[in-house]
Amino acid sequence: MKKCVIVVNTLSGNSSIISEETMIELFGDQFDTEILKIVEDTVLPDFYDYARIVVCGGDGTLHNILNSHLNPEAELIYCPSGTLNELATGNSKQKDYILHDVAKANEHMFSYVCACGTFTSLGYETKNKHKRMFKSMAYLWNVIKTYKIHEISAQIDMDGKTEQGVYSLIMIVDSPQCFGFRFNKMYKLDDGKLHVLAIKAPRHKNVFGRLKLFFPLFRAFFGGFKRNYQSKKMFFREVKNVTLTLQENINFCMDGELVTLSGTVNIRPTQLPTPIHVVTTQAVGEYIKKLSGITF
Repeated sequence: MKKCVIVVNTLSGNSSIISEETMIELFGDQFDTEILKIVEDTVLPDFYDYARIVVCGGDGTLHNILNSHLNPEAELIYCPSGTLNELATGNSKQKDYILHDVAKANEHMFSYVCACGTFTSLGYETKNKHKRMFKSMAYLWNVIKTYKIHEISAQIDMDGKTEQGVYSLIMIVDSPQCFGFRFNKMYKLDDGKLHVLAIKAPRHKNVFGRLKLFFPLFRAFFGGFKRNYQSKKMFFREVKNVTLTLQENINFCMDGELVTLSGTVNIRPTQLPTPIHVVTTQAVGEYIKKLSGITF
């Protein structure tokens, strides 16, 4: 009998909504099914022997499993129970959908965002216990702390066009939203494209520099982008491939997880051998009522 594992991240912001019995009933039929609970210091096992992997956690949980040892033919089902669930809520018009494309930074996969600089450490510095207690409000505690002027020296090559400078924010996104802001109006599901946002660092790192940085941040996340955009302070561009050349080790937020990159980083879309089935909480609730099964 084929094996199924249901991974429940008990540390995620909304882990309390997950019913193990319901997950087994929905996804474990005709499988030899087991539950794997993620607690503090859990080391993910080798998943290669599993034909179906059900991920109950946040975007970071999915990210870590994507980068684990998986059988390329395994079914991957994502039932988001994190705090923001950007991957699922970004396509909130659909109760459940199939995601074929992710992206790779060198050989490290991410599902929706790879970013460094101002605010980006919110994803991996906000404590899990605060997420469980305060939900999305937990991030607000760290907003002021992470509102810093970063100076990231980088060359950004995008489909033959090159930009070079010192940036306070570099974001490669494959989603309509990030930080809870639905700003990427150019996004289309599984279109084989990425979008790059880069905001230049102000000259000074004092309060005046932060004030100058505020305006392009506001323009980007509150105004959004319907087309490619270029100004003296920032640009937003649709691309197929990106190469970052970094002068030093830089901490990136990938789907809410901390990944340190340096040197030359090639970022491009990649198609998964088997797609990710994203099943929202609303959809799971409806399936529970009907119990008609889910056919994948």
